[in-house]
Amino acid sequence: MFNQLTKGLFAAVLVASGLLGATAFAAGATTPVSALTGYDVSYPQCGATLPTSTGLGIVGVNDGHPFSANPCLSGELRWAETTVSGAPAFYMNTGNPGPSYSSNWPTNQQSPRVCHGANSPACSYDFGWNTARISFTNAVNAETADGSLSAASSARVAHWWLDVETGNTWETLEPGYGKTATSKANDQQMLEGSIASLTNIGVTSIGAYSTPSQWHTITGGTDSTFPAVPVWVPGYATLSSAQVACTSPSFTGGRVAMIQYPSNGLDGDYVCGLLSSPAAASVAAAGSSTFTDQLVVSGNDGAVTYVQTTGAPALTVSASGLVTTSGALAVGSYTASGTTSDPNGDIGTFAFALVVGAITQNAPTSNSVVTTALSAFTDQLSVSHNDGAVTFAQTSGTANLTVSASGLVTPGATLAFGTYVARGSTSDTHGDAGTFTYRLQVTHPAPPPSFAAPGPIHVAGYAVAGRSVTLSVVGAGFYGRPSVASHRGTTALVTRDSGTLLSLRVTVKPGSPNGVFTFTITLANGQSRRVKYNQR
Repeated sequence: MFNQLTKGLFAAVLVASGLLGATAFAAGATTPVSALTGYDVSYPQCGATLPTSTGLGIVGVNDGHPFSANPCLSGELRWAETTVSGAPAFYMNTGNPGPSYSSNWPTNQQSPRVCHGANSPACSYDFGWNTARISFTNAVNAETADGSLSAASSARVAHWWLDVETGNTWETLEPGYGKTATSKANDQQMLEGSIASLTNIGVTSIGAYSTPSQWHTITGGTDSTFPAVPVWVPGYATLSSAQVACTSPSFTGGRVAMIQYPSNGLDGDYVCGLLSSPAAASVAAAGSSTFTDQLVVSGNDGAVTYVQTTGAPALTVSASGLVTTSGALAVGSYTASGTTSDPNGDIGTFAFALVVGAITQNAPTSNSVVTTALSAFTDQLSVSHNDGAVTFAQTSGTANLTVSASGLVTPGATLAFGTYVARGSTSDTHGDAGTFTYRLQVTHPAPPPSFAAPGPIHVAGYAVAGRSVTLSVVGAGFYGRPSVASHRGTTALVTRDSGTLLSLRVTVKPGSPNGVFTFTITLANGQSRRVKYNQR
């Protein structure tokens, strides 16, 4: 896909660096035919003899730059239609020369962005939009010339790639603009406009052809607004290295979909396979005639078709990836496996495992309650690995503990102190079975802590008529925020309780006489203590 200058230069660099063997372009070389391998061609291959048996074909719609047409597009498209996949793909040249270097720069465009000819993000976006429109028209014209009964539809369903290379004209590379943040933003807007234009037309599969270094040079890296499109990466010397490169990082955030490498004097291409998940599932069910599950894969272009090779009839996987059973399954393990593929020839494999077994109780299985009256006590049993609602059947524990059909635990009467156990079985609507055990421990409530041994208690500070002051009661055995009372007209509020110190907020009404008075301290265990304090 490299333009004529960079294409030859890049091959020379590979040879010089040892990445490309001297026989890589030898005329007699052969490559096995596979739906995963093929070639991309464009105007440099006009008049060339193209391979007669290959997996896929990708055709460039431009004559090396935007707003141009590949003069051999129709003939090369016919060649791509004869490949194993029978589904040609297109690629278009991109670039953003700015108003100083392009006669096609928009000057009075109102849609999709308003552009009056300035060197701006809006005009760059419109330039990319218009470029994609011209490129799509080139593809439709070629489809029409080849006799397609629905030329526009054929062009829309094809996979499209944006050729993003430093060999094209970009503001970041032009001396009149330079590598500025504005130039990078404008170049990225051109690409966003092209993608939006193709999407608006109805193209659903759009990717980017570039290398990480070229992409970063042109766009400055991908920002959060740029779509995570699939990438097609050149620069690998052999088919085997291209296959390994499918796991390399993407420069857009989209998947690495295809790798380019030299083959038979042309640009060869390898389609990266699908990544399949889930590979396995575990389900517990003793009777699973209505069991279903849906397989899902990632890294695909379009709808995925599943072809089962093992597992039937116990497990059946449909073409859409729906897993069902052919009848009630006995306890044991079942597997199904096969292959996956999408409309662009991406392939992968799947493996699904079903484990059929008894349901088991989840939680709770026991409880401890501190009370002497349990007539209102309730608890709810639950289970796991079931299909549908679970029915509980109690076999022991009546009438001290009762477990209802829904798993609700209640006492049959007020329970004395001791241990109570309820047991039984569980089942769901498909006959899955299990057991439950519930244990209830009724204990005496712990006695409250006793008041500390008698000792001195005194009040630090004094009360003042008509004011609120904080007094401290120093002693022992304070807990549970005790209450404090005094004579009429005086209130005492406990604001802090440390066990050995009470902080009291004491408020005395105005005009109250001074003297010695008494606080009555009532503790949490019902005991009380009296302590004298002064008011002055």
